[in-house]
Amino acid sequence: MFKITKSIKKQNHFIKSRSKEINNWLMEHGISKKEAKKLVIFAQENIILKVFLNLISLEGKNKRKFITEIIYIVLYSRLLYTNLDGAETKEVKIEKIKITKIIETLLPTSTNKSIMKVNYEKEVFNDIKNFSSFSDEIINKRKHFYYSEIGTIFSKISDDNGDSFYKYGYLLSMYVITYFESDFESNINTYNNFLFKLKLNDLLSESTKEISPFYFNGIISKVNKWLTKKSKMFKFREGAW
Repeated sequence: MFKITKSIKKQNHFIKSRSKEINNWLMEHGISKKEAKKLVIFAQENIILKVFLNLISLEGKNKRKFITEIIYIVLYSRLLYTNLDGAETKEVKIEKIKITKIIETLLPTSTNKSIMKVNYEKEVFNDIKNFSSFSDEIINKRKHFYYSEIGTIFSKISDDNGDSFYKYGYLLSMYVITYFESDFESNINTYNNFLFKLKLNDLLSESTKEISPFYFNGIISKVNKWLTKKSKMFKFREGAW
């Protein structure tokens, strides 16, 4: 566990070493210098990105060849995080508009013809529907686009096991967002949400074991430790990430 924890922690150094390259790309695509700097800081604190980079290393691949994918994860996850905040500042709203425009007009939909894009969010809801008050109407309104895109990016790590990596990236990003939804939005911290988190946690654990059985305990431990730490200090406001 020490090795995997230390390895995930070291990803900050890699992100910092590529900060100029990431900054330049963002500014070339309409992000201001100030906004780009915040996004690089956000990247250094992003557990989804850190795990992504760590899995690349575990698969014996060169992280420098995944710079574009790194930027995509930063943009997709940034929108997921900021969408949790009901009281946005003007600057955050402007940033969201710019990132959304980049995603809608510049970023191609991530493709990997060897994988099946499963909507795991809907699957989790369907699994617990009979034990909760979730209706089909609520389930069908759930948006899984960003989770799916992050999952597709994760699938590129593996040449032989793309479906499992897609599933893991999808579930990891959904688990992180669900964790903060429960922690900061008291109005949805209900029995329904508890069942959703419980099922999601089981699926994420199974998925982690499938893609990395040797480092399974270390990855799970690091993710949960990070979430616990952030839940105590994190506030949804400008610059929080």
